[in-house]
Amino acid sequence: METVLLVSEQRMKNWTSLDNNIRIDVLTPSILNAQEIYIQDSLGSVFFRRLKEGVYNNDLTIDEEMFLKDYVGPTLMQYALYLLLPNLKYKFVEKGILNGTSEETQPTTLQELQYLREATMDTAQFYDARLREFLKQHPNMFPEWLLWNNNGMPSNKQTPYFSGIQTNIPNSNLPGTNGYWECGDCDPAYNS
Repeated sequence: METVLLVSEQRMKNWTSLDNNIRIDVLTPSILNAQEIYIQDSLGSVFFRRLKEGVYNNDLTIDEEMFLKDYVGPTLMQYALYLLLPNLKYKFVEKGILNGTSEETQPTTLQELQYLREATMDTAQFYDARLREFLKQHPNMFPEWLLWNNNGMPSNKQTPYFSGIQTNIPNSNLPGTNGYWECGDCDPAYNS
């Protein structure tokens, strides 16, 4: 199958903070990578392929069109922006990696870029959680989401948020414990 974008470059420019002068050849790889990495994880390979085939063959159902426009599109645009941000600051050329600046602008610091990426990831994860919640609330609307045939990725029904918090931290200050917080509903391996 030819390359299929689940959101157009122009829609991404219209719905994000991207300037219209960003070239399509700079934007497209980020959209493709975000589709493959994040959207396929949320939808699973079966449903993901169905949507790509539907776009390619122009035979999406009304529900699939609505889902692409209202749920996949906003999620995909934010994840693509997250992946794009480093490429706007740094250019990979034959002579090496360059920090892109012009005479009229000041370069963005690495700390500012990290902040922008974190804020963009927060937004992407919000839309991703919204997408997954919609699928959970309407399981019969897209049966492909529930299918997995051991070929490709299963759909990830867990939350897309990752806070980096570790929950099985030893607590040796409590007398009579084995060094971990006791939790009746936790994995038995943590309570032994």
